[in-house]
Formats: sequence, structure tokens, C-alpha cells
Amino acid sequence: MDILNLIFLLLLAVAISRIVANVFPVPLPILQILMGCAIALPPFGMQVELHPELFMLLFIPPLLFYDGWRIPKREFRDHGGQIAAMSLLLVLITVVVAGYVIHWLLPSIPLAASFALAAILSPTDALAVIAIAQGRLPRHMSHQLEGEAMMNDATGLVSFKFAVAAAVTGSFSLSSVAGGFLLVAVGGLAIGAGLSWAVGKLKQWMTSHKLYDPSSYVVTMLLLPFAAFFLAEHAGMSGILSAVAAGMVQSRVDMLPVKTSTRIINRSIWEMLDFSFNGLVFLLLGLQFPRIIERVWENASGENYNLPLLMLYAVLIMALLLVIRYAFVYAYHHWEALVARLRGKPHEPQPVALLSALSSVAGVRGAITLAGVLSVPLMIGDAPFPGRDPMIFIAAAVIILSLAIGSFGVPYFLRFLPMNDLEEHEQELRKARRAAAQAAIRWLEGWKQSHPSGDADAALRVNEVTTGVIEAYRHNLEVLMDRHDMANQARRTKALETEIRIKAIQAERKELYRLRKRHVIDDQMLQELIRELDYAEAALMG
Repeated sequence: MDILNLIFLLLLAVAISRIVANVFPVPLPILQILMGCAIALPPFGMQVELHPELFMLLFIPPLLFYDGWRIPKREFRDHGGQIAAMSLLLVLITVVVAGYVIHWLLPSIPLAASFALAAILSPTDALAVIAIAQGRLPRHMSHQLEGEAMMNDATGLVSFKFAVAAAVTGSFSLSSVAGGFLLVAVGGLAIGAGLSWAVGKLKQWMTSHKLYDPSSYVVTMLLLPFAAFFLAEHAGMSGILSAVAAGMVQSRVDMLPVKTSTRIINRSIWEMLDFSFNGLVFLLLGLQFPRIIERVWENASGENYNLPLLMLYAVLIMALLLVIRYAFVYAYHHWEALVARLRGKPHEPQPVALLSALSSVAGVRGAITLAGVLSVPLMIGDAPFPGRDPMIFIAAAVIILSLAIGSFGVPYFLRFLPMNDLEEHEQELRKARRAAAQAAIRWLEGWKQSHPSGDADAALRVNEVTTGVIEAYRHNLEVLMDRHDMANQARRTKALETEIRIKAIQAERKELYRLRKRHVIDDQMLQELIRELDYAEAALMG
């Protein structure tokens, strides 16, 4: 009963935290950590100690699966070099440099454990940055941050697992780690992508045999990230990358024009789960934070640190992460401009220092960092894992510091950037809507001509309805349907209009897929427009 009470209380706290965050200008993760601390103190006195492996299995797969689901695919093609550099090379530099600095500051934390802490501090949280920017972040930068966040979530967590394994076994070999990293990465990607592809094929087969049920499919989607993670881990591969690959493949399967109701249910459930799981991670940290501080305080006498010193170390580590990120982004932009000049390609001059500073403060740490550091083993054999409590304390402090720096730094640097990106995005959306509406009009006119009727009343009704729908499209291309104009029409006329409108929406949807295949619009814009059509069709279906 206690665990049920705790679950209900945590879910209620997640819901309340969003309401409170709309009233007080405090970043939502910080607010959730504070609420978790409040629940852990009297009069509530709630305490929870999740097993690290259970924590990893419960929270990491769905969060990474949803990361892969919503990642903007076109950005990998247009900015793949920068995303790869930020998520691979920058993570490697961060692990090595920050790992040695952490071990130098805290010799009680072994070198392998220091590398593990540095690795888990490398993933960034793009959603937190986008929320802080309140839609003012340049679209290409927000997409790059999303791509980087998804990739460095995976690389950071895989590096973290290798470092923890080295800390547990006491052995470390760079050549074996490099070879093992490549093997488990490729194997994990293959398992996740293959499983997700098989689920998509099963969906198509069930649909063709009229066995398809949206609710059952959505339940399968909820189990897919856990299945991908478990199968890959059981095979000795990366369950982390397996979950990411499953999400990326499934995002393309989800957009296939099979069932509108499935897309709506899927989208709603995953948005709710992502919000809930992120909130639960921060609340669980808050629940454990008072006990972590207590243990750190008790053990400080036998170590070469105390609580104020740990706080200072957290500030120094955060400053180091900012410097590393700024230097890397600054160097990459200069290298990119140099390569463009050598190839004779036009390269538009950019405010490199400003973009580097913005990218540095946008490197906010979030739920993946917390979920990873809380999964550090409690014991190595019969001995406690060395430095586990200081590691969790420093990770939590760095997350809070990065959120605070991002909350002030991102809006500050955005003031100096030209904001013409949103207008370009709106123009692309209007162009895509116009093309979709024109495709619907062409289909309506063709359908009208191909359905002549000898019955004068039926012909008049068909002509009246199709003409009305065509005029509605022509008068307002952004408002795709006007469901209220026909509210007082006869039942047969209403049914005919609904049928014709659904066919017109299907024509629009096909046109959007065609635009995506021709790379006129990207995956993210396709998802946004398909979402509008899905809700419009669902409203028509009643």
C-alpha cells in the first residue's frame, strides 16, 4: 500500500508542478526537485530507494525511444556533420577532460568512476532549452539541439556504462573499449531498428487482414522500447541505442496513412508519458536528495571534502563544461567556414562568438543525466560503490546550475540574434498548406465530373455539396474544414459532405507525403501538418 500511495502522490506532484510553474517563473525541473525534497521531509516523510538496474530499465528506454521518435530527420542530412561532431567528438572530449579534472578534485572517486560521472554529464536536454526560449530559438538551432541531444544521450549513456563496468571490474583498456563500443553500438542499432520494422510490418499485415485494432497497437508501442532495450542487453549489445533506433524507425511507420485514430492515440499517450517520466525522474531525485546530503555530511569527516567544498566543485565542473562547449562550437564554426572557402562554396558570415555563447548556455542537463547517475550500482561486491553519493550530489548540482544559467543566459543572448527564422517557418507552412488544399480541390473537381447521375435530385445534391466544399477550400486554405456550415442540412446531405471531405483530406495527406519525398518539407513539418489533418478527420468521423 505504501508504494501505491507513493506512486499516486508522485503523479499528483507531477501534475501540480506544471500548474505551479505557470504561476512562478522557475524552471520546471528545479521546481520538481524542490517538490521532491518537500515530500521527503516531514510531515510527508516519503522515502524511496529504487534499485539502480530497475531505475535504468524503467526510465531510460521510453525517454530515449521518444527522443528517437521526434528527432527531425532532415537536420541529420543538412547538419549531420555538426550533430555528429557535437554528439561524438564533444562527448569524448568532455569525458576525458572533465573525468581527469573530477578525479583531481576528488581523489576519493576512482578514475573510472570519474569518467562515468563526466560521461553522464555530457548529455544535454533540448526540450528544456526550447521551453526556456519560449519559441524564440532559431529553428535550425533548435533542430540541431534536438539532434545533438538525442545522439549524445545515447553516446553519453553508452560511455557511462563502459566506465561503470571498468570501475566495477577494475580493468580498463582503450583499444578493447573502442572495439567493444563499435560492436555494441552497431548491434544495438540493428536490433532496435529490426524489431521496430517487424512491428510495422505486423501492423500492415493486420490491417490488410482486417485484424487491426488501434488500442492494441498503442499498447504494443508502449512495450516496444522496453522490448528493444531488453533484447539488445540480453544479446550483449547496447539497449540504449536499440531504444533510440526503435523510436526513429517507428516515427516513420507512425506517419504511414493507415489509421488516423492510431496516430492521435499514439501521439497523445507518448506526450503524456514523456512529461510524466521526466517529472518523476526529478521528483525521485528530490526524494533522495535530503538523504544524499545527510550521507555526504556524515562521510565528509573521513574524506577529503565537505558539503561546501562539493558545492564549489560543482560550480567549477559546470564552468569547465561551459568552457569546453564554447571552445568546441567556436572551433567547429571556424573550421566549417575554412572548409567552405577551400571548396569555393559560398558561406554566409555568422556571429560565431554569439552563437558559441548561446550554444554553451543552451547545454542544459536534464532527466537523462539524472536517470543515469541514479543507476550507479550501490555495491561492488561487498563494498559500497566508491564515491556514489558525491557523484549524485555533483550531478544534481550541475543540473540545477545548468538550468539556472540557461534560464538567464538563453533569453539574454537571443536578444542579439536577428529573429527572421519564425517568419520563414510560417511561410513554409503556408506553402505546404496551399499545395495540400490545391490537391484536395483537384480531387474534388475530378470526383464531381466522374460521378454523373441520372437522378436530378441526386445530381443537384452532389453538385451543391462538392461546390460548397470547393469554395470552402478556396476561401480559406489554412482553415481546412468548416464543420459548422452544414449543421442544419439534411441527414443524407451531411453524410455525403462528410464522405467527400474525408476523401479530400486523404488527397491532402497524399500530397504532403509527396512533398516530403521530394524534400520540399521535412519530417517535423510533415508531422505538424499530418497532425492537423488527423484531428480534422477525427472531428468529421465524430
